[in-house]
Amino acid sequence: MNSVLNPEAPEFYPDLTSFTKSAYKTIYNTVVTSNSFPSEATYKFLKTFTDFNIVTCKLSESFEDQSNQIIITEFPNMALQKNDMEYNKELLVDTNDRILDRIQINIDTLNNVNTVSDQLLDGMKLNSDVNRPVIEKIRLGSTMLISAKNITRPQLTFKDTVDNSENLWVPKISDKPNNIKPLALNIIYDEKGEAVGYEHPYKVELDLYEPPPEFIEPDLKPLPFPEKMEVTKFAYIDTEAELDKLVEHLNTVSEIAVDVEHHAYRTYQGITCLIQITTTEGGDFVIDALALREHIHKLNLSFTDPRKIKVFHGADMDVLWLQRDFGVYIVGLFDTYQAAKMLNLTGLALKHVLKQYCNVNADKKYQLADWRMRPLPGELVEYARQDTHYLLYVWRRMRCELLDAATGQDNLLRAVFKNSKLICGSTYRKFVVDDNSHMSIYLRSKRVFNTRQMAALKLLFKWRDSQARILDESVTYLIPNHMLIALAEALPREMQGVNACCSPMPPFVKQNMIAIHRMILSCREIPLDSIAYSTPTPSCSGYQGPAYQFDVHDGLYTKFDNINVQSTIESTNDINENDQILTIPPKHEDNFHCNKSTYKMDKNGHEIVSTLNANAKMYIPPYYRYRGYRFLAKDEEIRKLEEKEAKVTAIAQGDPLIKSEVLLKLQESKNNLIQEDKEETEQDHIFLKKVVQRKRKMSTETTESKDETNAQEEPIQEVDKQSSNDAEIKLNSTSDNKADKTFNYKQVNYKKFHNECEQSRKQPKMKFKKHK
Repeated sequence: MNSVLNPEAPEFYPDLTSFTKSAYKTIYNTVVTSNSFPSEATYKFLKTFTDFNIVTCKLSESFEDQSNQIIITEFPNMALQKNDMEYNKELLVDTNDRILDRIQINIDTLNNVNTVSDQLLDGMKLNSDVNRPVIEKIRLGSTMLISAKNITRPQLTFKDTVDNSENLWVPKISDKPNNIKPLALNIIYDEKGEAVGYEHPYKVELDLYEPPPEFIEPDLKPLPFPEKMEVTKFAYIDTEAELDKLVEHLNTVSEIAVDVEHHAYRTYQGITCLIQITTTEGGDFVIDALALREHIHKLNLSFTDPRKIKVFHGADMDVLWLQRDFGVYIVGLFDTYQAAKMLNLTGLALKHVLKQYCNVNADKKYQLADWRMRPLPGELVEYARQDTHYLLYVWRRMRCELLDAATGQDNLLRAVFKNSKLICGSTYRKFVVDDNSHMSIYLRSKRVFNTRQMAALKLLFKWRDSQARILDESVTYLIPNHMLIALAEALPREMQGVNACCSPMPPFVKQNMIAIHRMILSCREIPLDSIAYSTPTPSCSGYQGPAYQFDVHDGLYTKFDNINVQSTIESTNDINENDQILTIPPKHEDNFHCNKSTYKMDKNGHEIVSTLNANAKMYIPPYYRYRGYRFLAKDEEIRKLEEKEAKVTAIAQGDPLIKSEVLLKLQESKNNLIQEDKEETEQDHIFLKKVVQRKRKMSTETTESKDETNAQEEPIQEVDKQSSNDAEIKLNSTSDNKADKTFNYKQVNYKKFHNECEQSRKQPKMKFKKHK
């Protein structure tokens, strides 16, 4: 037997490990190289170069040959096909699935997963252990993920119902200890007069808060280093009686270190699972917040006492979680994270702070643990204790360093207290989905979506959020963000495409496959661009619409479409039959010709044309032919939108979200087209009215000016004729007497050589030299 493939050989595991590492490295380099390839517009630009096409063709052929060698081992009679992306993609997915399934079966066979073990049989016999959670540990790099199966959802046992609606969150506080102002829940309104939340119950107390002098002055005695956790007193509190004892103990101390463990993967808003507390006198305490949820509010007695300092690290979210779940508020906070920022430490995380001040290597491998597990494993209890065990010592060291950094002044220390007070003044508010909520995951994806893809992302995002609120699950548990982006980008036509985008498929996607597919199909009916229209160039001879009569230049004021322009002209003013205006003949069945002469006849049979252009013919400029055809394209687009609207209506039966997002978008696009058509039609009516008024005015002015010109030209022509005859007689007489005398040009009248259209021009005075 080959020793490389023999599990019993001693060299099997080292070879397998080295092979696995080299394979990971090769796969990583391949992914990095593929991500560096040009895409989108860059790829289209580079495709114009011959050398780039040669290289890409060679790479494609090499990839195809190597892929076919792998595919033949699974599907002997199948191979990749050229220029068939959908077929090749499905073939690659099927090949990968088949290979992975075979590997999984082999691993299960080696581990005896498919056989019934004695341990399982013994566990089934013990009725008391049937419902215990099955703990699983998975290491991800330096992080240890501890999860468990068969965990009873703790929110099902809460006495206060979980409200995941978009209504205002109401504070849970019913009693206000350490108050200056009695408890009053005042609603806050925005500029529009809409309620946005409730005022902080301890707003007055926080505004008046000043740290006690003993927390500002430096320590005169050396700071004792905390004892190890093994020798420190510890208490796990999961009953109301034990909690009452802790509350009494906290009333006797002045410094309290606090931390919170939270779970947000299997619930919509999140659940506070543990509260860790450390005091110098009492040691470490871990409170089971799931078992004592309705009694945690008793901590307000000490947490809102301004004479006691509460030390947190990174309290931004801890403060909000305590408000949301228990109605617990903080007055007198010192955030070591804010102090680390003020001291400009190299690392701001708790791990770096503990290493710098306590020389403790904090183990953060359990930060992804499921804190809902009960009973809580011992390693998780130790991990939770470590977060607060050294925190009081750290706060004292930071206080000394802040005073030293300010040369004995307390301005830096007070600045940290001020920033911490601002954190205490924040109030919890529910997440509300609006029309731009999906943009956060879209911008992080660094993709470029068209209108259909963006509509699909928005629709799926809202649907996922609504379902998460109903089921009280996190949105990432139902459908992860990367799957949501993949579905919106691919817009698969078939349900097999949904399977390919969601691999491995979450249980929620498998249960709602049909609903997801219907939403994607409805988004495919949305027009890519509801404003810009790409229409082909129309031919002149193929048009069968009404023919307009106007001059070449008059066309700039007239639009070529199907509106009743004749009625518009007649409605502007009362037009006489003798008026020379631009007219429109009735509809005819002949083909349209660009240069067809069509004139209106008067009573005597003469053609009436515009006085602005005597040679007016039936000519339509190309741009206005395009505008006329644009109206036909709009009608066709409206018809297609109506068909899509009917199709989406059939798809959206029983789904109000599709009706509110996709169907309304189609109706809005159709209404926009109709409104644009109406506006352009009204503008054309205004233009035609101006054209008619302009032509009548210019025609009257031209006729009057022509009559005045003719009246002035008659006496001038008689004088010119007489002077011309005199000049001719004089010229003949001088030529007989003096034949060698030069001709006198100044005595000749040149006006008779001018035509009528040039009489109004001013001729420059000509100067000629006389011949000697």
